[in-house]
Amino acid sequence: MTRGGLLAAGCAGLAGAALAAVLVGPVPLSPGPVVLELAGRLPLVHTHSGLSRQEAVILWQLRLPRVVLGGLVGAMLALAGAAYQGVFRNPLADPYLLGAAAGAGLGATLAIAYGPDTTAWPVDLLPLAAFAGAVIGVVAARAGPGRPPP
Repeated sequence: MTRGGLLAAGCAGLAGAALAAVLVGPVPLSPGPVVLELAGRLPLVHTHSGLSRQEAVILWQLRLPRVVLGGLVGAMLALAGAAYQGVFRNPLADPYLLGAAAGAGLGATLAIAYGPDTTAWPVDLLPLAAFAGAVIGVVAARAGPGRPPP
C-alpha cells in the first residue's frame, strides 16, 4: 500500500472512530441525522438534520466535546512520547524505562501524605509535585553510577 493510501485509510479510520464515539451513549442517535447535523455547520452548506433540539444539544454540548478532548489528549500523548524518544535518542525510551513514572508516583505520594493544605492556593500541589518527582527521577536515572548528571 502506498503512503497516500495509508494516510487515506488512517483518516477514514479516525473519522469512523469519531463518528462511532459520537453515536454511543445512553440516548441513541442515528448516524444519518448526525452526519447531516455536522455537515449543516459547514460554510455554504444548508441541510436539515431532523435531530430534535434535545438530541442536538446532546450532540454539540456533550458528545462532540468529549470526542474532541479525547483526540487532543491522544495527540498530546503521542507528541510527548515522540519528544521523549527524540530527547534521549532512543526509540525504545518510555517513562517506565527512565524513571519518570516512578518519580512522578513518588512525588505525588509525598504531596498527598505530607503536603500542606492547598485549598486556598491558586494551583494544585499534586501535579507540580508529580512533575518535579518525574524530573528528579529522570535526572537520577540518566546520571547513573559513575556518570555526571546532564
